Amino acid sequence: MRAALAVVAALAISSTGSLSAQANRHELGLRLRSFERALAATEDEARRDAAFVALERAVQAFFRMDMASVGAAIDEAELALSGRVASGAEQFARCLQLRLGKRLVDAAGDELTIDVRPLYAVVEDGEDVEMPEGLVLRWRFHEDAPWQQRALGELPAQLDVDVAALPEGDHQFCWSLTVGGDALVSRSMAFAAAGSLAARLDAVLAAAKAAGKLRPKSVESLTLASLGNLLRTTQRRSAYETELAGAALLEEAELLAARLEGPDAARVYVGSRPGSYRLRVPVGDGTVSCRLYAPEVDAGKRPIVVALHGAGGSENLFFDGYGDGLCVDLARARGWFVVSPRNGVGFVDCAALVDALAERYPIDVGRVFVVGHSMGAMQTMNNLSRRPARFRAAAPIAGGGRVRASAALASVPFFVSAGARDFGRQGSRRLHQQLQEAGAKAEWRLYPSVEHLAIVQVALPDVFSFFDQHVR
Repeated sequence: MRAALAVVAALAISSTGSLSAQANRHELGLRLRSFERALAATEDEARRDAAFVALERAVQAFFRMDMASVGAAIDEAELALSGRVASGAEQFARCLQLRLGKRLVDAAGDELTIDVRPLYAVVEDGEDVEMPEGLVLRWRFHEDAPWQQRALGELPAQLDVDVAALPEGDHQFCWSLTVGGDALVSRSMAFAAAGSLAARLDAVLAAAKAAGKLRPKSVESLTLASLGNLLRTTQRRSAYETELAGAALLEEAELLAARLEGPDAARVYVGSRPGSYRLRVPVGDGTVSCRLYAPEVDAGKRPIVVALHGAGGSENLFFDGYGDGLCVDLARARGWFVVSPRNGVGFVDCAALVDALAERYPIDVGRVFVVGHSMGAMQTMNNLSRRPARFRAAAPIAGGGRVRASAALASVPFFVSAGARDFGRQGSRRLHQQLQEAGAKAEWRLYPSVEHLAIVQVALPDVFSFFDQHVR
């Protein structure tokens, strides 16, 4: 039951809840990605083990829907990787979050609010740690911009700043909190500027509204309608569940709007246009929202990895989380496609989605791999039980699922894995046993000390090595 409820990684990438909760999930997602980068850079086993203990507390806090404690646990886990104890001042600085009033502004000048408030309370020896004296916020909107700063008084605080003469494009809003000139914490988040923004947004949103009514539905019309909704989120404080490259999204939406004009709408998403895209794809009688990575292919067809996220998550997890997008990095190194569909409580027909994409891209439909985490592992088994002949190999991580024995299923190799501290390990063990009983070739891997959150990042290199063994 617990495994079906949620994946802790979904704390950053859920699309439901209040505006405040959405902003918190975005903030927690940023912290989670920062932790994942630190984990990838840390080889010390004792530090990694201590971090996994803290992450397990994040899991428990998420089940209680205590997002403040989740944030504190993620920060504690990252500190554990560093092997040091933070001062009270640093701990307080780490608890603060910044929210931008907009994440896409007019390059000619705009007004922006910066909201500063605690994500959680810092407690030491049973007492709340107070804000250190002389706390200063420093920030800049892009790498060539001058640093600005403002002393912080009472919290929460709201700063109104002018944003003028920004270069167009996608940037990083960088900020740090300092005392006496010493940085206590430094972070960054996506920020973008575009010329003539108001007029361009109006035109795109009107085109997106019209695209939603076009029949028959196409990848282009559905995706334009979806991008219109994403662009709306860049204009309000409540951040989207993951980072958005606002300027690139606006240009993509304008391209789609131009291509959809007239009676002979041209395809945009085809093999001659490699890249990473947020798509909405018509599949059968419905549609599937997904993220697609399409490599540059000179000749022939390439394998594809279908990546299925856990409950409460979204198609962004395998692209932006789970090791800071490690799945896409591993596929890119091999020249493989990756598609991650939005995985809800219903059935996602992965084979049909691959077929729809293969009409546009040089995808080898005979070399389809699937990896799924937690509820994504259950969805993996649902697909393999229904249409086993369509998949070359499968890797369910930290989750169980239904096994429907057949000769076709017995021919599919499986890599089943879980963490030793993972509450999903018993379901994974049962799945492995059931696969063996069904005659399937199933490997089993238990990762010491790892819990339910970091297991994907830890297991993915082995998953792709396993896929390598079966790619020919």
